[in-house]
Amino acid sequence: MQENSSNRVSKVAFAFIMSLVFMLLFLSSTFFLTSKRNIPNTEKYQYDTALRGNIITKDNFTVASSKELYRAEIDLRSIDNGKLDLFLKLFQIYSGLDDVQMQEIKKRLNNASKGKNYNFILSQDINSKSASHLRELARKLYVQGFFKAFSNDSNRVETRGLSIIEHKEDRVYMAKDSLTPAIGYTRVVLDEESKIFKNIGVKGLEKFYDDCLMDTQNEKVQGLKDISGNIILNLNSVQKRKINGCNLYINIHLKLQKSIEKMISTQNEDLNATEIVAAVMESSTGKILSLASTRRYDPSNRGKDLSVLNTSAIEYGYEPGSVIKPFIFVTALRLGKLKLGEEINTNDGYYKLGRFTIQDSHKAKKMSSEEVLMYSSNIGMIQIARRLSNFEIISGLKIFHFADKSGIDLPYEQKGELPNSQRLRDIEKSVLSYGYGLKTTFIQLLAGYNVFNNGGVYISPNLAEKFYQNGKIKELKENIIEEKILSSEASKQMQNILIATVEKGTSKKAKTQGIIVGGKTGTARIAEKQGYNSGRYNASFFGFANDTHSKFTIGVLVRNPKKEYSYYSAQSALPVFKGVIDILIDEGFLIPNKM
Repeated sequence: MQENSSNRVSKVAFAFIMSLVFMLLFLSSTFFLTSKRNIPNTEKYQYDTALRGNIITKDNFTVASSKELYRAEIDLRSIDNGKLDLFLKLFQIYSGLDDVQMQEIKKRLNNASKGKNYNFILSQDINSKSASHLRELARKLYVQGFFKAFSNDSNRVETRGLSIIEHKEDRVYMAKDSLTPAIGYTRVVLDEESKIFKNIGVKGLEKFYDDCLMDTQNEKVQGLKDISGNIILNLNSVQKRKINGCNLYINIHLKLQKSIEKMISTQNEDLNATEIVAAVMESSTGKILSLASTRRYDPSNRGKDLSVLNTSAIEYGYEPGSVIKPFIFVTALRLGKLKLGEEINTNDGYYKLGRFTIQDSHKAKKMSSEEVLMYSSNIGMIQIARRLSNFEIISGLKIFHFADKSGIDLPYEQKGELPNSQRLRDIEKSVLSYGYGLKTTFIQLLAGYNVFNNGGVYISPNLAEKFYQNGKIKELKENIIEEKILSSEASKQMQNILIATVEKGTSKKAKTQGIIVGGKTGTARIAEKQGYNSGRYNASFFGFANDTHSKFTIGVLVRNPKKEYSYYSAQSALPVFKGVIDILIDEGFLIPNKM
């Protein structure tokens, strides 16, 4: 009995001692695991890149967008040479790379194996879909023990698998060279926080709306790593939410834009000009429906000719020639220095101006004031300009925002130049009346002519309509200039004269059955350092085309056409203008009135 009692005590004592030992082991292991030790950090930061916003046309085509690009890299010490071929085959299947790309990787691998840099980049142009597949491959290979352990530079044993790292935001232009140069382009810069290359605007709409298009905040994720090196997600993992750039909606119709681009490129095969610029603006709103140039480029693959990257419509200043005449004409009309229907002495088409003789192509002893514009008489315009003081003629041009920015939403717009009214000599005022001695831009002239088709109201041309961000749409109206600068009566009188110029005068080639068309030609020599070269001209045509419901202001500039006799606006700019009208009819923007 005493022996049994002693055995029970011994058993209890043994159980107590063993419990105490297990308790001490548990406490010591807990202290060891939770104490600060010199072990690899189990926490990881990861960024999900916020993207630059899209640019979307009026007919809902996305013409610029961004996507993530990833790179795949591996530590060469992690792969057994006997398994290298298998690894590369699996990598090709999961990445979708072709045989040529894989041959290039193998060639680089051979060279890398001879060096001491173990970190090898397999590819750095991997899209998000392939990146997802490769991450799944990396996880499977890691779990199956495919990658071998090695001693790192600190003599610690570690295993590194295949790493898929986001490293670049790629800007994609789906319309290729269409909409250029107005759409502009971007360049990449390194984001210091995420170490990812981002895009910033350099030219065109990309530059002007850069603050809006630029992403605001990357998503930052923090947490413990699993055995594959991926973050274990929980409620506290996301530190910052991703905020993408805005989606910018523009007034340009891509289908119309492409049709006009194709037409002017075809025309230029014959004209052989330095450039043809054409634009269509909705007269009542200033919305640019098309801004086309023959000097286009692929924003993703720009060439060496940097001048092509400039938007000539706003950056190229030139002497406009006869397209300036309506603005001086209406200034005299507005100030009571000229009356409609009165006779102007045009001196049989010849006039001595200093040491030069001015000749009109349409020669007459006298013309009515309207005919001076209809037949583009330089001599008649000289007579009209002489009725105005220097201050009146320069102020009259400034009212139409010449020598000022038009207000269009593009960067680097030039103001042009007007002479100083206090230093303007009589001969300079005379040549000013038919478009020499000043500099304008294409967009200034387009906005100026729009006044005649918009009831005397100046409205700044605008390319972008609205933007969408964070679930909200914002209309872009606050920066649009809208100003009544001409009486409705005066604008109607000028509109009628420009219509008569097409119906009876120098611009008959623009006539279109069932459409109200008005406009004015302009031809001017190009000034160079040594003076005017007789072989270099700019040809212009600005005007409008209206139907019962719609009104459009249209401009065309043909820079230095080299085809014989094509420097005359009637032989170059005018046919292009007519081509634009025909396209507007074909695309349903204009509906001819059936007589």
